[in-house]
Amino acid sequence: MKYYHNPRCSKSRQALTFLPGDVEIVLYLKEEIAASVYISMIERYDGPFLDLLRVGEKPAKGLDFSVLETEDIAEFLCLHPIVLQRPILDDGESVIIGRPVENISRFLGN
Repeated sequence: MKYYHNPRCSKSRQALTFLPGDVEIVLYLKEEIAASVYISMIERYDGPFLDLLRVGEKPAKGLDFSVLETEDIAEFLCLHPIVLQRPILDDGESVIIGRPVENISRFLGN
C-alpha cells in the first residue's frame, strides 16, 4: 500500500493517523514518479479522473483535461506533481482520495 503524501498539507498530515505501519509513504513532490504509475492510478480510480487533479493549481489553471488522453495527463503530472490531488492512498487495486480524510479511515475500516 502506498500513501502519496505532502507534509505541507494539513489533510495529508491528518490522514497519516489512520494508516497502518506497513504503508509506504511516497513524498510525490520530491520523488520522481513514473508516468505509468499515474496512468495506473487514473485507470483504477472509481470516479471521474478530474477528482485526482487539483485543477486550481497554477500549472493546471485554464487547461481542459477532458480533451487529453490518459498518457498526456500522466506526463503532465510527471512535470507538475503539485497538480495531483492529496492525499491519496493506493492499495494496488483501489485509489482513495483523502478529501475528506475520513475516506481513508472508512476504506481502512478504522
